[in-house]
Amino acid sequence: MAISSAICNTFKRDLLKGFHDFDSSGGDTFKIALYTSSATLGDEVAFIDPTGYFANNELTINRNSHKIQGVANNLVVTTERAGFTLVYYNATQGWVLKDRG
Repeated sequence: MAISSAICNTFKRDLLKGFHDFDSSGGDTFKIALYTSSATLGDEVAFIDPTGYFANNELTINRNSHKIQGVANNLVVTTERAGFTLVYYNATQGWVLKDRG
């Protein structure tokens, strides 16, 4: 799993188990940090928003020291019902989109 930290311990524990129930009534944004030095070729992390939560409560994926899609910027998701997988490629490209829905 390629998650190093999250906004709260419960959320981090849920992510490490592979699930978290986003509650659209909470009004919170979520920030997730990807691993730094331990990312290796083929590491994957997937995100899905089955309830449309991210349209009003953005998800920020902190890149730490790695790029996302070849760019040194965090990834901010505000698309309702977004679903995608990031896979680690190398230091030049960093985390790249494997699939999205």
